[in-house]
Amino acid sequence: MKFRGSLVCLSAVVAALTALGSDLRTLDGRVFREAEPRKLDDDRLTVKHSGGEAVLFFYEIPEVDRRALGYDTDAALKRLLQQVQELRRSKGSGNEAVSNPGPKMLTPKPAIPAPFAVAPTPTPAPAAPRLLPAAASIDTGRASLWNGLQPPKPASELPVVGSEDTVTSWELVNHFRSDPPAAAARYGRRTFRVTGVIERIDKSLATRLVRIFLETPDPAVRPVIEWRVDDRYNAFHTQRDGRTLVGQNGRTRTKLLEAGETVVFEVKGGPFEDGVVELKQARRRP
Repeated sequence: MKFRGSLVCLSAVVAALTALGSDLRTLDGRVFREAEPRKLDDDRLTVKHSGGEAVLFFYEIPEVDRRALGYDTDAALKRLLQQVQELRRSKGSGNEAVSNPGPKMLTPKPAIPAPFAVAPTPTPAPAAPRLLPAAASIDTGRASLWNGLQPPKPASELPVVGSEDTVTSWELVNHFRSDPPAAAARYGRRTFRVTGVIERIDKSLATRLVRIFLETPDPAVRPVIEWRVDDRYNAFHTQRDGRTLVGQNGRTRTKLLEAGETVVFEVKGGPFEDGVVELKQARRRP
């Protein structure tokens, strides 16, 4: 794992967790409340949370958060591939694979300055076979959602969008992933309609705005819709760890949004920063 310097990396950890409201969500849906970074290792992050302490492999953390933590996913996957090839070669030479489970992910570990330094714990580094299935299952599950879809026409070859145009999250993500300047020229400050499947909803503590995260074929590029809950609901909250948004008026409760639901919003294209495609001033459409 390559760090940009311990102090910079730890600052990124704090900033990333703060952006998530001190909650850390893994790719399999687990949520660690009030998460605080405790230790950074070659291939894992130790966090203290409201229920205790947890050790998370970086393959369990969304790509956007990995990047914020300074983790180079592409380099890690290359290392894993090399290790698996070495393990296969050693397996073919008798029982060597049993006595030698393979090299660790990386040997030098970054220094952790106070106040984040904690007493070291003797935890063995996992061998590549333990991490590779986790990475493969994530990639397989992610790819199956978008299997069979053809890449859209490049944004540079398309006109700017208009209010009557409907763009899928698949198209939006591909354009910003392949050619961010052309995508910004096509969508930036333009009003258009976007359709996609809700992954989760984040509620603001101080305003009536919620952030709707759409499912994406690439976690490094994530469309996020900013939507204001209607004033007719005097209260609203999320349930099931952000998978359901419920509006309340007196004793009447109404389900407003739910993960897995396909939605259409009229939005105004915002900036593309830190892998997030901001979609502002959203109004829901049938």
